[in-house]
Amino acid sequence: MKISVIVPVYNSEKYIARCIQSILTQTYHDWELLLVDDGSNDRSQHILKEYESKDKSVKVLYQNHAGAGMARNLGINNAVGDYIVFVDSDDTIENNYFMLLSQMKTDVVFIDSNQVDESFRLIKRERMSVHKYKTKDEILRSQMTGKIPWGGWRKAVKKDIIHKNNIYYTNHTIGEEAIFSFLVLWYAKDYSFIDAPVYNYIQHDDSLSHTLLDDPWGDVALALKEKLIELNIYRDFASTINAFILTAAAVSLDRMAQKYSKKDYSIKAQCRISSMKKDMDFNYKIDYKNIGKKAFLLTPFLVSGFIKPIYFASKLKSKIS
Repeated sequence: MKISVIVPVYNSEKYIARCIQSILTQTYHDWELLLVDDGSNDRSQHILKEYESKDKSVKVLYQNHAGAGMARNLGINNAVGDYIVFVDSDDTIENNYFMLLSQMKTDVVFIDSNQVDESFRLIKRERMSVHKYKTKDEILRSQMTGKIPWGGWRKAVKKDIIHKNNIYYTNHTIGEEAIFSFLVLWYAKDYSFIDAPVYNYIQHDDSLSHTLLDDPWGDVALALKEKLIELNIYRDFASTINAFILTAAAVSLDRMAQKYSKKDYSIKAQCRISSMKKDMDFNYKIDYKNIGKKAFLLTPFLVSGFIKPIYFASKLKSKIS
């Protein structure tokens, strides 16, 4: 069984060699590494070419800067393996990952991971494997709202599932993996879990996920809603889409509370709540089961438009952290 590893690279000169080395030292050897340069303007291209010249299993692909999702799509179109694995250029994998994956037969394989700091000190272990006894429908719905993280590197996927169903990443800067993750599991006949932390997600102080964008998930929720309508399955998931829209609003109001004065926050928050109510489909219920804890606690205030508790709770959380 051959594994195709896709790594999107953009200005990653500080980290990419470490990432590549973790792939080269796998104890399972039937793999190809597709390094997709996304228009880097630092030394990344030079580093990629060096590795390509030294190892025939390494191939470098190039595109103008279009984002990680589009880079992954280019890798997908050039992959020849049975499974596709995604690795971010500033992360690493454990050397037993591919050996464990080679023992799996399912369409989708979820993995456990460690979140570590830049010195590889453990922050927390993320156990996707705790969901092994859930039904496919339960996992789908929890992934839709982000209650179960949707990141592409959290799973390996059979290439045939992706190609046969024309599954590709969207061009959203944040959350581009949400629709991709839904579709691969929707079309999968079966799935399994690697109950071991084989991926190291490295938390950087300047990472995109730490940047306080006002509304990182709002557009993603609406894009997923449109995809479900296109597939003629919206009715089946409408309540969960409502939950995702509510969750996106909760995330947005929490982010804005950490950026703006009380006066500015009041104006922006009311606008965000108005757009939330416009986007929700009140012909259907809200799937409260798949709302994360924080969003669930904020729900009464979101629905009523009473935003003061949200503002002060977010400020307090920020001071404590």
